[in-house]
Amino acid sequence: MDNVTHSLAGLLLAESAVRLRVRLTGAEPSPRFRAVAAVSSLVAANLPDADLLYTGLGGDRLRYILDHRGYTHTILGAIVCAVIVWSAATLAMRWRGPQAATRDDTHWLFGLMLASSLSHIVLDWTNSYGVHPFWPVDDRWRYGDAVFIVEPWLWVVSVPALVAASSRLGARVVLSLVMLIGLVLAWRVDLVSTGAAAVLTTGAALSVVLAVVLRPGARVAAAVGGWVTFTLVVFAATARAHAATVHAVRAAEPNAELLDVVVSPLPANAVCMSVITIERSGGTYRLATARVSAMPAVTDAARCGVRDGGSPMLRTSTRRSTSEVRWDGEWTAPAVELATLVRESCFALAAMRFIRAPIWRAAADSMVLLGDVRYGGGSNGFTDVRVPRNSATCPRAVPPWTPPRMDLLGQEGS
Repeated sequence: MDNVTHSLAGLLLAESAVRLRVRLTGAEPSPRFRAVAAVSSLVAANLPDADLLYTGLGGDRLRYILDHRGYTHTILGAIVCAVIVWSAATLAMRWRGPQAATRDDTHWLFGLMLASSLSHIVLDWTNSYGVHPFWPVDDRWRYGDAVFIVEPWLWVVSVPALVAASSRLGARVVLSLVMLIGLVLAWRVDLVSTGAAAVLTTGAALSVVLAVVLRPGARVAAAVGGWVTFTLVVFAATARAHAATVHAVRAAEPNAELLDVVVSPLPANAVCMSVITIERSGGTYRLATARVSAMPAVTDAARCGVRDGGSPMLRTSTRRSTSEVRWDGEWTAPAVELATLVRESCFALAAMRFIRAPIWRAAADSMVLLGDVRYGGGSNGFTDVRVPRNSATCPRAVPPWTPPRMDLLGQEGS
């Protein structure tokens, strides 16, 4: 999930904590507590992305895909992040003397920091990039396959309530600009249809009205309810798209083994989905892409936009499309090629600890370009790595994540 959304989640959790405390105690917390809670919650909601400080340096793509959303994106890592921010927030509260922070203040801050830090893991899980939250007990990736990585609806439902709750002009201006920029981009980028942009703009207007007319407690409850409602809607829509895709694959290839279905909705759109299928027919590996409509009576799949970054290695699919599933591209190769590559190249095995929708091609000097079709794959995307066919040395400090495609790698990938 993008850091704007993480920040909004942190601020919304802080305001929710304040309103809950008022409801339970009958007294407003001090302005100092409110300020420290808002700032520290925003930091805690983003702190798991501190791994970018070392994964983003040096331009090493393999290191990036292995270490980003790594140890800090686990439940254990989130707890550590929460303790760090809580300690700093408690010191800030006591800066003017012990009387500046009550025991209740520190208790509420700890609970808030824990919720904010864990929210980062939950939000990152909702999209198709995934997390492995249960490390070190379980090293497998977990994918929500439901929410686009930059979802403007989450901005629309939360920003007006946060603007109304803030007493600082600078914060109100920044938050208002965030929503305005989100709406402008929705009207201008190709990924968002005109109809989706119009519905989003209407939703923004309604959100503003609710923020103005509702009392503080009801206002934040409406914002949280809108966030949760949208998330549940897209989860239901992607589940329907997943089922439609499985049915379409069974109709097209009755004997194919369907290993995985990667689903990602278009931004601001709970109807149109981008889908990748991972299949195996005998010894042949097949990857196919499609557009799927969760409501074909409303929007035909052919009218759903195509996500940017489609791999140039894909050829046009020959499968029969319907109003529900529009097949776009496909790619096939002997499955043994990938298993052999991973067995003989520890760099390839390392890359496969992240890659979920693999695609590969020969490159010069006994190298192989290995990529993930979720993010382009073969088009110089950030997941495309050049690995040697045979490697005498291995990359250092490779994390233990279980390869998502163990079903293709067999014992060689263990």
